[in-house]
Amino acid sequence: MNYGRNDGQKNFFLEMENHQISAQEFFSPFMLEALERNFGLNNVNIVYFDTHGKFLSWTDKTGGAQEAETHPYRDFVPEDIVRRNIYDDAVSDHLTYFDIEPRIYRATDIVTDYEESVYVDFLEKYLNAHYSLTMAFGINAYIQLVFLREESEGDFSEDDLSYMKDIYSYIAMAYKNFKKYEQVKIISKIQGEIISSGERAYLITDDFMHVLDHSDEAVKRLEELMGSVGRIDSDTPCGWLPFLLGVSDDDISEVHNRTIKNYIYTIHDYPKRYSNGIVDMYHWITIHKKDVVSDTLSANDSSPEAVASYCMGELTKTEQKVASFMAKGYTYKEIAAEMMISFHTVKKHVENIYEKCHVNSRYQLMKLLGGK
Repeated sequence: MNYGRNDGQKNFFLEMENHQISAQEFFSPFMLEALERNFGLNNVNIVYFDTHGKFLSWTDKTGGAQEAETHPYRDFVPEDIVRRNIYDDAVSDHLTYFDIEPRIYRATDIVTDYEESVYVDFLEKYLNAHYSLTMAFGINAYIQLVFLREESEGDFSEDDLSYMKDIYSYIAMAYKNFKKYEQVKIISKIQGEIISSGERAYLITDDFMHVLDHSDEAVKRLEELMGSVGRIDSDTPCGWLPFLLGVSDDDISEVHNRTIKNYIYTIHDYPKRYSNGIVDMYHWITIHKKDVVSDTLSANDSSPEAVASYCMGELTKTEQKVASFMAKGYTYKEIAAEMMISFHTVKKHVENIYEKCHVNSRYQLMKLLGGK
């Protein structure tokens, strides 16, 4: 095994850093080639699963990806005790793509009666190998690097394990950086949709209890629901997030609504799909107050016209003028020019309008004022 670590580590990081600018996926034939160039690791496969441990696909450095339906591993999955141990450990430890503590599994440490096992039979029949060492990455170990050796090369020694732990750390750090870079792009795209919708109370989350971005208004409304929500940042899991994301398995739509106390939580799913079959799910959650306007009006006077008149009556003359321009589709910049006020003053008026009319977006305001 090649033990030229320092130069290999530096080159590996540089290659993967440059690659991430245009790459759609981190664990790819390019990464396998980088492992061979920098560390001399030339018999490596990548196995992909979903977050529930279901086999999705398999690839090697030739790029010859095979989906589950055509790969012989599909029939071996129920017999693969190594995979089962890896998955159970990952679920128990809540493994994500930001964990960098080495997770390395030598098959001979796990499989009993190794030489006579079906595990060895599979390696020899389909992979021309006798020994394996597996590294686990990502949510519930949904990506696994399998390093293989022929019988003549011998099993992975204790020195090899120590070396491979270093390799794991290099890969895990580069993967973490890749995911951070990828998430910045995803968050930016979602923020664009949120800005277009005019929502003020929102959260952007992953599917693993992390809030990636949020507004102060969202925190305020969450605290009205749950009291203190504690620290919110992208590195600290939020124990209350599964409560908000608790959508029925029967609901297969990409937009879900939940009513909790006086608020409506609208959950928008944002799936990030990869060619290997993995899907990373992100969400943006908007928080709306229930329609207190209609509740304020009498039961006999809740027509759209009455609702619109009520709301306009709650606004100052300046706010009424801003609301009228908004209903006509004017942008903030255009409203500022028409009224000869600053852009920021327009934004402040809009905030007041939303608060008084109990809406969260331009669309809701236009719908509400449609009857006026």
